[in-house]
Amino acid sequence: MKTEEQFSAEKVLKYLLIGSQVDGVKFGSDSGTTILNFSNYSCKEESDFVLSIETTWNLYPKPTDYPSCEEEVPNLTEKEQFQHIWSMRREKVVKVELGNQSPHLIIHLESNKVLFVNGHDPNYECWQLEEEWMSGDWLVVAAPGDEVAVWCLDGFEVF
Repeated sequence: MKTEEQFSAEKVLKYLLIGSQVDGVKFGSDSGTTILNFSNYSCKEESDFVLSIETTWNLYPKPTDYPSCEEEVPNLTEKEQFQHIWSMRREKVVKVELGNQSPHLIIHLESNKVLFVNGHDPNYECWQLEEEWMSGDWLVVAAPGDEVAVWCLDGFEVF
């Protein structure tokens, strides 16, 4: 992942997620997809945002050394995933960052818990954050091969 791409993606992710909270969940058509809704009731943006996760993820009780690849992330059952989601419901996001080598999504919550989403896959998108109604104004994608792609509202300064 190039430094410029990481910087741009982190800037957009911070703008959209800091101050928001996990406010809903939808399980995808198979056990490999989880969709989290983030709402910001201070209305920084008029839309809620949806994080579609199509890879492994985990909720850590505190900041830690994070996995470097999907195989190092514990494989959670749907019940364990739901328990993690329930335990972080309505918690505000206080910090967002990406991994240095791969676009692992690392979301710090006000309780000190950390949501880690794997961002490394040579062939597939691991996660994406977009507006709930998919207007196309905001989209951040962990692309195949440790790349990250960003689309943002016209006029938003990414650098």
